[in-house]
Amino acid sequence: MPEALVSPATPAPSTARSWLIFGTGLGISVNGDSLEVAIARSRAAGPRLVGTTTIRNFRQRPAAEWGAEVTQFLAASGEPHLAATLVLPREEVIVRTINLPGVPDKEVPAAMELQLETLHPYGDEDVAWSWLRARQDTILVGIVRKASLDFWETLFAEAGIPMAAATLSSATLHAALRVWNAPPASLLLCSTSPQGRTEIYGESEARALFSADLALPQERAIAVARAELRIPADVPAQQLRDALPAPLPPCAQDYPALAWAAALGASAPFTTNLANLIPKERRASNARRQYLVTGILAGLFVIGLLVAFVVFPALERSNYLSALNSEIRRLDPAARHAQELEQRTTAVKARVAQLDDIRRRPQADLEILAELTRILPPQVWTNTIEIFPDSVVIAGEADQAAPLLKVLDTSPLFQNSEFALSVTRSTTVEQFRIKTMRRNRTGRTTP
Repeated sequence: MPEALVSPATPAPSTARSWLIFGTGLGISVNGDSLEVAIARSRAAGPRLVGTTTIRNFRQRPAAEWGAEVTQFLAASGEPHLAATLVLPREEVIVRTINLPGVPDKEVPAAMELQLETLHPYGDEDVAWSWLRARQDTILVGIVRKASLDFWETLFAEAGIPMAAATLSSATLHAALRVWNAPPASLLLCSTSPQGRTEIYGESEARALFSADLALPQERAIAVARAELRIPADVPAQQLRDALPAPLPPCAQDYPALAWAAALGASAPFTTNLANLIPKERRASNARRQYLVTGILAGLFVIGLLVAFVVFPALERSNYLSALNSEIRRLDPAARHAQELEQRTTAVKARVAQLDDIRRRPQADLEILAELTRILPPQVWTNTIEIFPDSVVIAGEADQAAPLLKVLDTSPLFQNSEFALSVTRSTTVEQFRIKTMRRNRTGRTTP
């Protein structure tokens, strides 16, 4: 059953490069008849060991059987989509270091092809190879029989486990040691296989990288490695687990060092470079990286929708309102001037109407006097005639004053005639004061 190790990571020193460390990796190493499996989740603060398990006797069991165990382990760890980074057995891989001074990365494959046949003992047999730059002028090359690589790819395909990479132990250690920090100037690592062989990995100022699988006791193998690396005896030989970045928080439980190193390298794809022997067209996507481009495009699409339907209309409204306010400010003086002109025009029109009314009144008043002269009998004598805009007051003397009311009302210019004062009679005449209303008048004289 899988051994789940779930715990929060402790903070690590923050650097600009550390923020590129983001991902989850599945590392698998071959240890005799067992497959050692580890899952690493890396973040800027440090690595976290999600879980480990061991698949025993995988060579004697059907691939589908032990593949189901790995799938169950991944599901229990919450990472069912991870693709494996497999560290091939050391005895199946030829490791070489060559010097290519001044050769840029893009030209390394062509330079390697020219001397590849001199780097392995397989003759005309098809091989697969990969490389990484161990130092400025030093290239690490891993070579494996194509038949061996096809065997592992077919085996993992039958087990239902996608493979993101097939790599070599020295490239795995080189990458894992550099996920967070550069390794010390002198480094010597050793491990012993179940068959009693000793694998050596070392780095020094004299030699960029040394990797060997020796059929020697560990002490003798370490002595050979010291001589190759030209490091003093006081540089200790460490076990792999002691040199690799430790999980955060510290893990008391034992875990497979080489599988952990492979998982570390796979969990930081943006900062590490594994020598991958699988051709690009056959590599499975690791973890959920296959969704990265889709996620970015979906995010850009959502941002585009927000810009198209929210930001642009808001900017358009803001620009329209700003332009409208600017136009209002520009036209405001002219509008006020037009309003003042309209008020002055109205006042002038009222004065003109008043003047026209005044101009027409004398003519109307003369018509009133002419009409009174026409309709009043000759024996009527008028003392005063007061002409108002809506009425006329007549004061005078007559033999008989009462018939005058009817005479006035029969005129087209007068109506509703009445005595303003009581009629008084002297010896021969009656004195009267009549008020008569002008027809069709509402405060203005008739033209």
